[in-house]
Formats: sequence, structure tokens, C-alpha cells
Amino acid sequence: MFNNQKKMVKMAAGVVLISSLIMPAAASAFSDVNGRDAQIVQSMQHKGWIQGVTKDKFAPKGKLTGAQGVHLIVQALGLKGQVKTNLIFPGKTSWYSESLRIVEENGIELPENFTLNDELAREEFAYILHQAIKKTGNYPLIKMYIEVADGDQGTALYSGSIQNLLLMKIAALDSQNNFYPKNSITRMDATRMVYNAVQYISKYKESMEELNPIKDTVTYSVEKVNDDINKVVLTRANQSNPGYGIRVAKVDFNKQGTAVVYYELLSPEEGYDYAQVITDTKATTYISSEYKVQIELLLN
Repeated sequence: MFNNQKKMVKMAAGVVLISSLIMPAAASAFSDVNGRDAQIVQSMQHKGWIQGVTKDKFAPKGKLTGAQGVHLIVQALGLKGQVKTNLIFPGKTSWYSESLRIVEENGIELPENFTLNDELAREEFAYILHQAIKKTGNYPLIKMYIEVADGDQGTALYSGSIQNLLLMKIAALDSQNNFYPKNSITRMDATRMVYNAVQYISKYKESMEELNPIKDTVTYSVEKVNDDINKVVLTRANQSNPGYGIRVAKVDFNKQGTAVVYYELLSPEEGYDYAQVITDTKATTYISSEYKVQIELLLN
């Protein structure tokens, strides 16, 4: 992702960056935000995801750096890492290093010219955020195109992410239907979009739980077979009988070096007498050790 030595040196300068967006401070109201924005900021602040630049100033029009943007998205969406890797980023003990590791291990691609201490463009932030949202689950969207008046001014690679965030109502256009893709994203715009993303994910999962009252916890482990092959074991825990099984439906290999293992949850077959005992059901597949592993439920 970052093979250019010049970029690495530039990112190293990010080590000295002090991030007021994420540094801890006592929660309080800010005098420079009001209305719904004030409620959003206060909610995000109480959760420890954002902070002000001073005790009573949030600086909503202030700009967001690459390191701040990645850290905010990772923390608010609760993304987790998979395994320890050799980081391609400098400053491994810096406040942002854990978030960068998590992004890398989840196969989230950063913008081409991404640097830690430079401002993020709105389209770049949208690109990272949309990928992060997809790591939290599969969200069905209607097939519809939203006309963006200044869409031709943006980068084609990021346009799909912008479209999806608009359909999810996580991002919004202005009254002239502009997104301003190349403008640096402000602290308030980033906070608003991440807040909307958290709300979207939460509401979708609540609706799914209402439709599927039986809660399933599926975990996975990776076991080394040899230097070339790993065994991936998926476990569906605490089922009332062995009929509530699990199977690997397919495995997709993406360009970011991640093997996405899609699984299906099975229900007991009619007319079969299962032992009524709490059990863990399992499914196994084998993956090249070159790939990181991610599991996702296959939705019909």
C-alpha cells in the first residue's frame, strides 16, 4: 500500500501530531456547536470517541488528519484486529498505531496518497468509512443511483462509497446536491457521518434480532497445518441440539490479502430426533497461510 519511501518519511512526521479529536478529557458542552450537532458531539464525547480542542470549544470547522480519521472510525465502529502482523506503518507505539494495525488486518484499503498528518478529503474519508462499515456486517441496499451534482470532480474509485453512504443516509448532499469530494473534511462533518454510521449499524442489528429471536454466536480459530496451509474452524456456540449446525458456504479471496469465509446457519431437519443437549457445532475449511481470515454470515 505504501511502497514509496518518501511517503513513509512523510507519515513518520505524524508521530509528533497531537490529536485533540481523540485525546481524553472531561465531557462537557461546547459553545461552538448547537442544535442536533451539539447532541451528536455530546453523545460521541460521552463514549470517549471525540473530544474538543479546549474545554468549551469543539472547533467544528477544523480539519481532520489521516491518523485522526482512521482512529475515529475504528474506535466508534468497534473494529477488532485478527492477528499480530509486521506493521507497514512507522511509530508503532503512537496513539494511532493500534487503529492502523486493525485497519490493515481487516483489509481496509487506505486512499492512494494517504499520510498520517495530512488533511483527509471528504471522498477519502467516505472511502475508509464505507469499507469499515462493511466489516461490521452485510447491509442490503436498494439499487438506486443518487445524482451528485459535483460527482465529476471526484475520484472514480471513491464514488461507489459515496453512493452507498448516501443511500444509507450516513452522508448527505447540500441544497445544491453537492458533496464537495475534494474538500478537506471538517471535524463536524466526520463526527456527524460516523455518528450516523453507528446509528445505522445499531438499528439494522436490532431489526435483525427482532426477526431472528434466537441469538447465535459464531467464532473462528485459525490452526496451522503446515507452513502453507491453515485450518479455519468456525464454531456456533451453545445450541439447544446438534441440528442447529453451521457450514462453510464459500470463500472469497480479495486483493487486500483477506480470505472471507461465508457461512450458513442450519436448522434441525424435520422428523429427525436430536438429542436435547447444549452443544457447539463446527465447520472447517482450509486456507492458504498467505491470507488473513474474516468470517461473514451469507445472507440470501
